[in-house]
Amino acid sequence: MVPAGAATVSTQTVTVRYGPWTIPAGTMDQPGELANSFALISKPCSSCDIVGEKPDLVYADGSTANMDTGPMLHHFVISNLSGRDAVCGMAGDRIWASGNERTEKSFPDGYGLPVRNLDRWGLLTDLMNYSSTPRTVYLSITYTYAGAATTTPVRSLWLDAGGCLTSDYSVPAGPSVHTWSWISAVGGRLVFANGHMHVGGVHVAAIDKTTRTTLCDSYAGYDTMAGMRALTSMGTCSGNPIATVHLGDLITVSSYYDSPAAQDGVMGIVHAYLAAG
Repeated sequence: MVPAGAATVSTQTVTVRYGPWTIPAGTMDQPGELANSFALISKPCSSCDIVGEKPDLVYADGSTANMDTGPMLHHFVISNLSGRDAVCGMAGDRIWASGNERTEKSFPDGYGLPVRNLDRWGLLTDLMNYSSTPRTVYLSITYTYAGAATTTPVRSLWLDAGGCLTSDYSVPAGPSVHTWSWISAVGGRLVFANGHMHVGGVHVAAIDKTTRTTLCDSYAGYDTMAGMRALTSMGTCSGNPIATVHLGDLITVSSYYDSPAAQDGVMGIVHAYLAAG
């Protein structure tokens, strides 16, 4: 294990393509959807430490598929089915995820998420299509990884304003905030985090109320695509460490929206990574 702050370890990259999926045709008012598609998937390596991950939605020729040509990556979640969720205690550890913002994750030097030979990965996808014709797409993820046990290991913390039973909740028209709290069952150094929201989201923040420390406050960025307002980025937080979380600390995650109309099924998530000690 490399001590935190040690010299950068030797890494390599590999791009893994999952799919294909054909998303039904839709319209700008009623997009076609391929929801909650689940599959067992291959890992980028059988024994390694992943230090970075960059997702994209692509066509067969490798070009990016996005709302300007129809497809939208509503969300994907990759879970280590051999692990257990550190926050909610359930089977399956959600280790990689994003929506159409396609956030790139890059851990500080000396940290990595371990992948073991016996780990089994599963992929959940929700894809949408604003085009009047079906679109066939792939999820393409570029992983950066080092050799096994060459970094300080991190674990995933899924901090969800929706709680543990579901990520979805409803918001009214106008400004609103939805908060969920968790008494930390783990301790360690928080080194990376990013947010996930839906259109209308302003920012989502995880705060350690015990130490009065903001762990990450991730703001949504917007652009116009195909004549529609599109959420195109979420802020990331990185540090060595950002903060130290202690066993028993009260952690809250607050999701702030300013929606032009009432919505069901929105999300507000801070996906964080914690190193022990």
